[in-house]
Amino acid sequence: MATTSRSSAVKRLMKELAELRNDPSPEFTAAPLEENLFEWHFTIRGPAEGGFEGGRFHGRLIFPSDYPFKPPNISFLTPNGRFEVGKKICLSITGHHPEYWRPAWGVRTALVALISFLPTKGDGAIGALDYTEEERKAYATKSREWICPSCGVKNSEALPDEADAPSERLQADPDISFTTADTGKNAAGAQSTESARETVEEPLVDRANTGEDNQSHASVDELPKSSERSPTSDQETKLATARSQAQVQAASHSSPAATGSTSSASQNSTSMRRRPSAVTRGLADRRAAQPGIPNTLPQLQQQVRQIDQLLGLVLFLLAILVMRRMSVWFGDSEEIPL
Repeated sequence: MATTSRSSAVKRLMKELAELRNDPSPEFTAAPLEENLFEWHFTIRGPAEGGFEGGRFHGRLIFPSDYPFKPPNISFLTPNGRFEVGKKICLSITGHHPEYWRPAWGVRTALVALISFLPTKGDGAIGALDYTEEERKAYATKSREWICPSCGVKNSEALPDEADAPSERLQADPDISFTTADTGKNAAGAQSTESARETVEEPLVDRANTGEDNQSHASVDELPKSSERSPTSDQETKLATARSQAQVQAASHSSPAATGSTSSASQNSTSMRRRPSAVTRGLADRRAAQPGIPNTLPQLQQQVRQIDQLLGLVLFLLAILVMRRMSVWFGDSEEIPL
């Protein structure tokens, strides 16, 4: 089964590669690595708005073995001020949300979506940044000289210049959208923006020469630390602790009588809160169903005693009758009076 799905993925990827070569676009290009068909590298043009104009941004797509039935993972390798470097982008077309994936989507659909979402706001989405237009313009200028350490492609040579090939108006699929983190969206988004801002300040050529795996670039240190507290919160915690200790000491110095009364009152309230037993609940249900059953336990006990007395009287009369019958049988003329 795994071999069959992998074969289907290979056929689909080869078909998409042929379509991209037969119908190229000046806005993007993509191709697999020579040694790995399931890792594609792409280069896209920056759109005219949002500070990305003139930029060339490089990234990669990692396809699963059962593609196109599951989506790829997408990440950028070129700093751009909109997406974190090496961070898997959280789109409804990526591996973050396979439940939204459609097998009809492909490489071209994903790249068009990326270009369309570059000028939009991050709003705390996973892997999203909100840099100023001035910062993005600086990254767009530097990105043209960036060289990929894996595929060796130089961004400025991957796509034609805007003067040679005018930009196309691309329209992304309306069903593709960003998904934000469920918890800590604002804090995580702000922290990731600052950490990525510090990271991309390094020279771009130096980053290209390191050849590091950008997919695992994000570290745990970039996440916001919930254990860090401000001095104000520490003072409030100390005051609350001191107040609780004072209350405990005041309670320990109270009189034994008061303590005993408090304890008995607590026990009484606890016993009153106890739920009735199953027998009591059964009697209550029977009393509710049959109004003739007594409503109190003493009345029930009194009726039991009356029944016992009646049974005793009946047994006594039966004994007298038996003795009279026996006297008749044995010829005794004297009868036992009642």
